[in-house]
Amino acid sequence: MRRILVLAGAVGALALMLIAPAGASAAFTQCPPVDKDTSCQFLFTVTDTETTVESDPGQGPYEGVEDALIGVQNNSSKPITSLPVSAEENLFGFENDGICTPGEAPQPPGCVVLSYNSSKEVPTVNKPGEPCPNAFTFTECGFPEPAGEPKGITFPEGVSINGYGKNENPITGYEGPTSWFTGIAPFGSFPAGSGVVNFSPAIPPGGSTYFSLESPPVGGFGSSSSLTTTLSATTVTQGTAVTDTATLGGAGGASATGPVSFNVYSDPACTKLVAAAGTAKLSGGKAGPSSPETLAVGTYYWQAHYSGSLTAQAATSECGSEVLTVQAPTTTATTLTGGGVSGASIPVLLGTSVTDQAKISGAQAASAAGTVTYTVYSDSKCTKALGSSAGAVISGTATPSAPFKAKKTGTYYFTASYSGGGLNAPSTSACGAEKLVVSLKASLGLPNGNKCASKRKFAIHPRFPKGVKITSYQEFVNGTLAKQGRLSNHATSVNLVGAPKGTYKVELVTFASNGKSYEDTRTFHTCVKKKHKKH
Repeated sequence: MRRILVLAGAVGALALMLIAPAGASAAFTQCPPVDKDTSCQFLFTVTDTETTVESDPGQGPYEGVEDALIGVQNNSSKPITSLPVSAEENLFGFENDGICTPGEAPQPPGCVVLSYNSSKEVPTVNKPGEPCPNAFTFTECGFPEPAGEPKGITFPEGVSINGYGKNENPITGYEGPTSWFTGIAPFGSFPAGSGVVNFSPAIPPGGSTYFSLESPPVGGFGSSSSLTTTLSATTVTQGTAVTDTATLGGAGGASATGPVSFNVYSDPACTKLVAAAGTAKLSGGKAGPSSPETLAVGTYYWQAHYSGSLTAQAATSECGSEVLTVQAPTTTATTLTGGGVSGASIPVLLGTSVTDQAKISGAQAASAAGTVTYTVYSDSKCTKALGSSAGAVISGTATPSAPFKAKKTGTYYFTASYSGGGLNAPSTSACGAEKLVVSLKASLGLPNGNKCASKRKFAIHPRFPKGVKITSYQEFVNGTLAKQGRLSNHATSVNLVGAPKGTYKVELVTFASNGKSYEDTRTFHTCVKKKHKKH
């Protein structure tokens, strides 16, 4: 008896997809045509490492309701004597409409009339062993018992049989020409959800056979599964490759085999494919890594899919559970301001407050947000921090640091570290790119700046503080380092040749053998000499 009530659940869920149209092509040719099917609905392919499950959407239940035609292909190096099969469905809850009695022709070749035991009426029209006349009027049909089938096969209560073989073993009619069933038992809440399909002769390497099952699972064979994934990183700078790994959960996850495929999408619904990140084999419930993917700046959604096997159902990871942000590279440049001048490196007198300010550059810098941490160090390797402060980044520009006021003369080193945010990667200014020279005020012999400098170059003969030996100097013009080194014949010069007309602040800093530094400042005005008229 067919379970017509299942039609609403199983066939309703699969709709017309499961009903093979007339003349449908045979995708899996391991099975002969049976009733409405032209070939196998499911194919089990066995290799040396795994058993994969494929389905043909063009082949539905062969009798139009629930029964499935199953093919087995041996692509391994050894003969196959048996296959354990289970699902969260009554796979082995046979109900008399096996492949030798499918309801309508055709039926597979080799079906014969079965015999009965003493408690059954012996058919009078057809004798046991004769070919079945037609599948839709004669129900006591099946394949003869394989030669290797042992005596004493039994089935649990609720499994219908069509008759008996020569050795009086029960036959359900769902067996194939070389197979028999054993070990039918519950699986989860289903009383006949698991069993073993045995083969005699064994399926040789390269060979195939077929059989049928009751109520093929809509969700797949084996236990219910879940798939979770882990990215090698969730935020990277453009140019960095990222991989994904997957873990299969569920009762059959640890023993499951088969491939897991990885995909990358640009939308949170996982409909816009950006990259197919390859496949990886399951081992111990884990698969991966995927192929490494190097993506453009943007936000991406990774998803993994497991196709299923005999021990675990197909599963797909949740879209949006893995989000990758690929950030554009940035650079952080800084400017020191204090004592009326600004620049990457400036001199100030002891007691002067100085602030630092960062600017973020990069392809996405206009949208840069986050924070910048400013740190000042007392050494050129930026290992001895004296203090730090933070500023917010808005549209690529950061708020200035807190004021810094040195407690003694010397050279101080500033860095600015951008946290990154959105589509902008973190970056840090280089140690040594910003120097602050803090000096004592001194009269070092800079010339008077009241007169017009007339765009010229003029010498400086520094006067040294009493008892101080000068070792080197630095010369700044409007906060920019113009010259540095050792004095030549106790002199250096200021060169304003070619400078536009204007005002120039010249700062001379000298470094002494006592470890201190001294600064003198003058402001010079450039002008153009008037031409004298000829008389």
